[in-house]
Amino acid sequence: MAGENFNLTNDLNILTLNSPKVNLKGPYLVVYKNVQERWAIVAFHWNNEPRLGIRWFWGNGGNPFSSGHPTWLVIPSSLSKGILVSLSIDDGLRSKVENFLAGKISGDDLII
Repeated sequence: MAGENFNLTNDLNILTLNSPKVNLKGPYLVVYKNVQERWAIVAFHWNNEPRLGIRWFWGNGGNPFSSGHPTWLVIPSSLSKGILVSLSIDDGLRSKVENFLAGKISGDDLII
């Protein structure tokens, strides 16, 4: 399950959540996570468009959760830049994620 017992300290665990597979390619990179508050933001392709997604890891399955699977809430592209600016991340990482969201680099180029 991807709830309160989910190990958020290892980014590879977070990147295993890939539902619904028909819409999602990736996720490629954990952009930011807050282990104490139990949420993470990742970069992926949603319906072939570069996007950010967010998920909370609490309770039995976390949120969002659909059809028995943990899923990602897709952040609207119009909010992505504001969210990136608000996160305490390295400028190099921010620039790389912005290039991904602008379609200048592929998801594979995000993998560190």
